[in-house]
Amino acid sequence: MARHTDRKTGKKRAAKSNQMAGRLPRNASPIEVTISHIGGRGDGIGRALYTHNYSESEYDIFVPASLPGEKLLVQPLSLTAQGIKARIIELETPSPQRHAPRCAAFPACGGCRFQHWDEPEIGKWKTALVSKFLDRANVSVGSMRRLYSSPAKSRRRASFHLKCLADGAIVGFREHMGQHIVSPDQCAILHPSLLALQSALQRFASAHLPAGFAADAHANLLDRRKGSKDDNNICLYIEPISGAQPWNPDMLASLGDWAAELDLAHLSVANHGSPMTLYSPEVPMVQFGEIAVSPPPGAFLQATRDGEAVLQDAIIEIAGASRHIVDLFAGCGTLSLPVLGQLSQLLAVEQNDHALAALKAGVDAAGIGGRVKIASRNLFDAPLIPDELAGFDLAILDPPRSGAAVQCQMLVQSDIQTVAMVSCNPASFARDAAILNTGGFALDWLQIVDQFLFSNHLELVGAFRRIS
Repeated sequence: MARHTDRKTGKKRAAKSNQMAGRLPRNASPIEVTISHIGGRGDGIGRALYTHNYSESEYDIFVPASLPGEKLLVQPLSLTAQGIKARIIELETPSPQRHAPRCAAFPACGGCRFQHWDEPEIGKWKTALVSKFLDRANVSVGSMRRLYSSPAKSRRRASFHLKCLADGAIVGFREHMGQHIVSPDQCAILHPSLLALQSALQRFASAHLPAGFAADAHANLLDRRKGSKDDNNICLYIEPISGAQPWNPDMLASLGDWAAELDLAHLSVANHGSPMTLYSPEVPMVQFGEIAVSPPPGAFLQATRDGEAVLQDAIIEIAGASRHIVDLFAGCGTLSLPVLGQLSQLLAVEQNDHALAALKAGVDAAGIGGRVKIASRNLFDAPLIPDELAGFDLAILDPPRSGAAVQCQMLVQSDIQTVAMVSCNPASFARDAAILNTGGFALDWLQIVDQFLFSNHLELVGAFRRIS
């Protein structure tokens, strides 16, 4: 997706300026603090006195890689309106729930927040976090189903940051509270194929890309293709960062040869804001129910195959005998296509035209294109209104992290009887659930699907039934 360079650069400068403004001196006095709880972003939080500009006050202290009950000596790093961010100097009293990290890159790597915590405790924390937001929104749940957690080394989607230096390249994830890139050596999260891709991309960039080049590399591991190596159906989309050296013919030719050596399913690069294919021996596919879809470069997919299957099964259960379905924020059809039965009709609404085209091509190839309509629409600025929702008996809703408050208000005013809502943000989910709740829907059941092992992120799926 093209972005305006001046706006993007301005945001980066503002963020860097804010970060510098709150930075504390390197010789700032250490603080003793006892952690009381884990905050929503995964940091341990405690309170302590601290003297700043000759004035002593009590502050919240945010400490990554800490656990409730631990007594710590910490180094303060920055001071914001929320409190003091700090790092551990000495672990004076460790928690009995502390676990040896599964990955050598923890805690520097920003991909994980809880490598040091027992897994059952992580699940309890995520469940309590969801309950807290629902309680604040005065939303009651008929039943809270058991949390499902994806296994280690199952993540099939990753966005790597790539930067070429004078002495080689680094490919990995950004560090927590910083801009350095950390190579995820022995990563406990990524599927082995993606971890192998990261290493191969780092070797290639070190040998063939010029110093100063920087990019984001978006990788999706799709379903196995005919004749491919086991679990090697990788689609890679490389997007240079604004201001980086542009592509030249030698770089593109080398990338194409490299993709062929690795037997990638697809390699494309962003060229003047649009994908340009460099290597694609055949059309890569992903299966949604009975329908095969070829997602566009860099497409959003659920993070793990098994997590996706749990979400799809939940949507099928919520749908029941529904025959007229509207899929809001449809993407490539991940959640709605498995629901399509012999008699179902679907309207898929999505802002990304490439994703919509992939969905339509998939249903056309399956011979059911006549039962599926698509609509390109920004649902934040122009939600479907009640007249447009007339005749549908099920709405599937899977918005971005900011949620879909205005669209939920329209659903309340419609005659739709069932809403299946998926969210990656418990705060916006609770807010939107309250809108539905106030408008006559009850939250029948809710399930947490944890595709983001050892992180503070989670996925939710809820069944809303109209009761009035």
